[in-house]
Amino acid sequence: MAQSARKAISKEPPVFPSEALDEGIDSGSVKVRITIAGDGSVTGAEILDAQPKRIFDKAVTRAVMRWRYEPTGTTDTTEVQLTFKGR
Repeated sequence: MAQSARKAISKEPPVFPSEALDEGIDSGSVKVRITIAGDGSVTGAEILDAQPKRIFDKAVTRAVMRWRYEPTGTTDTTEVQLTFKGR
């Protein structure tokens, strides 16, 4: 599968997890590989790296699975880096 050059139609930002704030964590980043179906829907999300580990993974996965891209009729993947900054 090739790296995607597709344009995003909608990208909902992940919600900052309240558990992170409860633990005194106010920032972080997650690198995720997403699989985009031919119709533009995201069908898979794999966390490649996260700092700190496992804190933002669920929020990122939940958000990217709702993202939509322009349809191309082919399945491909892309990697995205998301950064969190506390309130």
